[in-house]
Amino acid sequence: MATTQFPNNVAITGDLRVSGDITPKKDKDEVLAMAELQTFTVPMSIWNDHGDHHNMTPGTGISTGSGTVCAGHVSRHGSLIKTEIFIDMDGLLSGAAIGDIIGVAAAANCYIGQLSAAVNGTIVFGQVTCLETPAGGDPDIDFYSTATEATGTQDAAVSGLTGEVAFTNNGDWTGAIATPIVFTALPGMGYMYMVDAGGTAVEYTAGQFLIEMWGTPSTETLKYVPGTHGTNAPSLQTDNFAMNDAATAYYARGEIQLPAEYVAAQSVELRIHAGMLTTVADQSPGCTVDVEVYKTDEDGTSTGDLCADAAVSNNMNSLTFADIDFTITPTTLSPGDLLDVRLTVTGDDNATATVVKGCIGSVQLLCDVR
Repeated sequence: MATTQFPNNVAITGDLRVSGDITPKKDKDEVLAMAELQTFTVPMSIWNDHGDHHNMTPGTGISTGSGTVCAGHVSRHGSLIKTEIFIDMDGLLSGAAIGDIIGVAAAANCYIGQLSAAVNGTIVFGQVTCLETPAGGDPDIDFYSTATEATGTQDAAVSGLTGEVAFTNNGDWTGAIATPIVFTALPGMGYMYMVDAGGTAVEYTAGQFLIEMWGTPSTETLKYVPGTHGTNAPSLQTDNFAMNDAATAYYARGEIQLPAEYVAAQSVELRIHAGMLTTVADQSPGCTVDVEVYKTDEDGTSTGDLCADAAVSNNMNSLTFADIDFTITPTTLSPGDLLDVRLTVTGDDNATATVVKGCIGSVQLLCDVR
């Protein structure tokens, strides 16, 4: 009986019969040589939220109150931004004089949240709802905004801050439980405070409020349009910018993950399939799509823009949809990496009476895989 000896002291005793080809193990260079560019379609739903969700954070003169709750959230709803803040005043103190700031005893930074155009948009409407009648401290509470100062101190006059604006003046919150009270003025960008309008320095044991505000964004957003099932596929679309007579930029943001089969540091591209709905834009640049790509560093930071191609002016201003490719610098990329991608469509039209909308029909990731 024959014995066949293999490397590493492995032996087979008896007859060895093999049919077909024996393929030796490939080395790294051979694996790379076999890598091929494959296409992965990105679900359009990843762009639905546009990354426009934020928490509202109170100052320490509110958040350190015993039993106090102050939490807020900002979310995008189409072309509007909603800001919501819930406050439970338990543990805060009213002021000794009319117009004094409410907060933790003698503490600074008694703001309940900060408004900024980038996060909250320009406020166009707001209301306050009393969910629980204030008790202990003075029930006559007004809400203020200030221009720049976060340092407002409990029991200090709000008039000592810069650019203060009272956006509610309801009197005692005793007879309007669960009834929204519309703002009497619109708050400006800055910090928001609760102010004692009665002048009684006592600790609150109860009192809950919900503040709701609607704003218009400082930047436009590409709309996720789901379409009619069976007729229209989901897409990203601009607003109708016919006759806007100015270049307007529309944004969408999402995360795309490199597949496990991707070969590190090999070719990566993003392919945007885009065009115009109904009518092309008449200006130059009429409608252009651009891409920014950042690698997520998994520590709350990201690298510089990895998109190696500048956008070609007017590259999507056609009624015939076409592929527009952007090369991504792959040097630092590995399988599983997350790419933080922002799409920008810039549209400009001056003389068109019909609808002028840019549309992205699909986004595809092209990369070398083994």
